[in-house]
Amino acid sequence: AMQFSGRWFLVSVASRCSYLAEHSHQLEATAVTMTVLEGQSLAISTFRKLDGMCWEIRQRYLPAQAHGRFLLKGRGYRSKVDVVVGETDHSSYAILYYQKGRSISVKLYGRTSQVSDAVMDKFEQRVRAVGLSEDVTYYFPTYGFCDSADEFHILD
Repeated sequence: AMQFSGRWFLVSVASRCSYLAEHSHQLEATAVTMTVLEGQSLAISTFRKLDGMCWEIRQRYLPAQAHGRFLLKGRGYRSKVDVVVGETDHSSYAILYYQKGRSISVKLYGRTSQVSDAVMDKFEQRVRAVGLSEDVTYYFPTYGFCDSADEFHILD
């Protein structure tokens, strides 16, 4: 999992999440930093702007039984999210599945803010394979990322 570490850019998300649908016109450029910790848990910091200010949202994904699977525990009993690394070449893209209850989302991350057409095709095939479609696929801005020099508000 070490190769998974480092900075990734959120390129696209396919999800029936109503928040995304309502805010699709104002999605903010989003980057994440992944760090593999002892015991193979994954620390993820998400960097994004909210009302023009940069936020770092820190989450910790615990390793699940199977390789490439993680569990994000929320505050409530029902809020756990299963995370599965569907496909990655570590150097240019990663496709992750997030399952919460019966709903599933698919996220595409790139090592750069834009990925190749071939990678985009793979992502779109995977989206269709779980029963999602283009109308619930959102593409994130490729510029305007928070920079480490910005002053961050941290949310643990």
